[in-house]
Amino acid sequence: MRLLGLTLFDFKNLVRIKALWAYAFFLWAVGGVFLYLSGDETKVLLSLLSITLLIVPLVSVLFSITHLYDSANFIKLLLSQPVKRSEVLLGKFLALSVFLSFLFLLGVLPAVLRFRGEAFLLLVLSGFFLTFIYTALAFLIGVFFEEKARGVSVALILWLYTALIHDGFILSVIYLFGDYPLERVVIGLTLVNPVDLARLLVVLRTDVAALMGLSEAVFKEFFGSGFGSFLSALSLILWAIVPLLLALWRFRRKDL
Repeated sequence: MRLLGLTLFDFKNLVRIKALWAYAFFLWAVGGVFLYLSGDETKVLLSLLSITLLIVPLVSVLFSITHLYDSANFIKLLLSQPVKRSEVLLGKFLALSVFLSFLFLLGVLPAVLRFRGEAFLLLVLSGFFLTFIYTALAFLIGVFFEEKARGVSVALILWLYTALIHDGFILSVIYLFGDYPLERVVIGLTLVNPVDLARLLVVLRTDVAALMGLSEAVFKEFFGSGFGSFLSALSLILWAIVPLLLALWRFRRKDL
């Protein structure tokens, strides 16, 4: 019950932050522009997917780690009460991840209601996954780095690599070692990037393989299979759970 109370308390505080509602409005406005400019379902889906893969991780990791640092004094106050450390951190994580997921849903809701296809439902699911994953990563970074500037810098570098650089790295590997069998290598490189996995979750349910990233296009047959889909979903779940567990482990042992 204390965990639920802490989660609801943080959730109510987050509702009052106007900047977060601007995040939902931005997604809603962008989705509305795509719907106005093109009524084609595939074009709208791919446009929203591109925005989701860039903006959702950035907002989730940047706001979460900033909020965690700014709440340091309040967290110390809570820990002076008969409350478990794990409950404090987990309550804050649940409040942030659930509220950010709710705002993302509000932002893409017009497109989802317009087309109501499986691909758009998977778009929502991928946004939820990315929100929980990057919130968990932000908490992990926040409990390991004392200085706010260093923690925020690490979070931004993480987002920059996973959202923009990783696919270029895979492309370089394929170009440099194209004479060797690289299927398993590229599959492994794809599995270690949550942004690529979220993209796979949506794109493999459409007929736009030619527009997909190189790593996904090459291995569409693998990830499109039942085992590949299961492996992708399992990897996304682990990306959310493992950083959170590590953050809880570190936070319980941290000297505050």
